[in-house]
Amino acid sequence: MIPVRNVLERLKWPSAAGLRSVTPDFLRQFLSRNLSLKLFALGLAILMWGFVASQKRGEPTELIFTAPLVLKNKPASLEVTSEPVQAVTVLVQLSRALANSVNPGQFQVAVDLGNQLPGRFEYSLGQRNVTYNNGALPGGVSVKQINPPVIDLALEEAVKATVPIRPRFAGDLARGFTIGSITIVPPQAEVLGPASHIRALKFVPTKPLDVQDLQTDVEMLVTLDLPPFIRLAQPDKAFFLARIDVSNNPTRIVLRDIPVIFENELYTYRTSTRRLTVHLEGTREGLAALKKENVFAVVDLAKFPPGDYRGLSPKVVLPETVKVVEQWPILDLFVLKRKIKE
Repeated sequence: MIPVRNVLERLKWPSAAGLRSVTPDFLRQFLSRNLSLKLFALGLAILMWGFVASQKRGEPTELIFTAPLVLKNKPASLEVTSEPVQAVTVLVQLSRALANSVNPGQFQVAVDLGNQLPGRFEYSLGQRNVTYNNGALPGGVSVKQINPPVIDLALEEAVKATVPIRPRFAGDLARGFTIGSITIVPPQAEVLGPASHIRALKFVPTKPLDVQDLQTDVEMLVTLDLPPFIRLAQPDKAFFLARIDVSNNPTRIVLRDIPVIFENELYTYRTSTRRLTVHLEGTREGLAALKKENVFAVVDLAKFPPGDYRGLSPKVVLPETVKVVEQWPILDLFVLKRKIKE
């Protein structure tokens, strides 16, 4: 090993004791000696630093994000009836430099339904389904994982049907007034949807018509409250006209011994009464059509798990032009923990 003292002598650098005597001429001579070698060493150091930095930028890294799931090229003759998957989680591998430039919000997972036939099937998601900015993935990006890797899809034949429109109301008319008649123009709607859903469709309801404190005849635009998977065959004809005629001469009647029907029995139950007395108000024509044999109240037992329920008022099934003013007695319901099927 060469002593430090000898090194300092070879460099002609003063010892620690003589540092105070260093002059500008000495520094100028020291820096200019072997200048080409020193510049070469500096350039080599810069090149090595750039090479190491570029190697680090090229190292692979992983990026995880949530991407929307898009169903593309669905034939007009088919409808998707499975529960929709809105988004999936995607894990990709790419270089560090590329990770700093891509935008995760530009990724999509697309499923092409162009050649699918009606039926239920499982669809496996892979790199072929991942797009970036509606195009191919950037070079150097590879998909490592998609979660969920498989989605369930159900396609069903789409059919049209013309069904009647049934109005719905929200609010109470002014005291002493009732709805005499209501007309929807047009009275029917052409709808489109999966064949099984269309076959089960008897009518389509309107969005609730606001009749709160109403006491004069009125016309209003109304839209339909369509069930899931059902849509209008002509979307540009989404508004219908409702004409509501109001009557200020309501008639009232009392019906006794109205039966209470208990539906969807899952558990053994007891009830305090199975008969009601109802005080009804409505148009003369509407009330005249009522008879004790076609008026009843309903309790949906599916809404009542085992327990005690007191002071219930069962819903009386009536036409739209008739409403309940009062009903009695109240009903006490006791649902036991023993299932009926057992």
